[in-house]
Amino acid sequence: MGEWKKLKVHIEFGEAKVDFEGDADQVFESIVSFLSQIYPNLEILRKIVYTPDLSRLVKKLAGLVEIMPEGPVIVSGVDLSARMVICLVLLGAHIGGRLGRLSKDSLPSGDLSKLTGKAKKTISNELPRLIGEGLVEKTTEGEYRLTTLGIRKTEETIELYKLK
Repeated sequence: MGEWKKLKVHIEFGEAKVDFEGDADQVFESIVSFLSQIYPNLEILRKIVYTPDLSRLVKKLAGLVEIMPEGPVIVSGVDLSARMVICLVLLGAHIGGRLGRLSKDSLPSGDLSKLTGKAKKTISNELPRLIGEGLVEKTTEGEYRLTTLGIRKTEETIELYKLK
């Protein structure tokens, strides 16, 4: 997985034909731009519909979270509340899962304790609150993952944290 391959995409829509080549993020952005030209309403829709942008999230997490084979960990020296640390680690799991660096986008509470450096009791107290607010969901396997709302709120909190 160490070597990134170029993605090639060919699109035909009526008379319009276009080819895109590059890394996945570049190709994706080019496709969205192309579709926005064909369907102007797509750009309007993008302004009111939140879709997590993987490349933007990765840039925002840089310096806060590192994704390791064991899971995402908080960079040492970062002092955050248990709530924020849980959300950051789960956001790291989401990104790690999407990038294929982790096998899944969810974590059991025991792993959350290890990866965040917070006590199991702290994690078990905070998770029901996060679930109640719709930021985290419990999977059928008994693990935890961020919801789309959780991703959005964590992204907003990162922006506030980095402004301080």
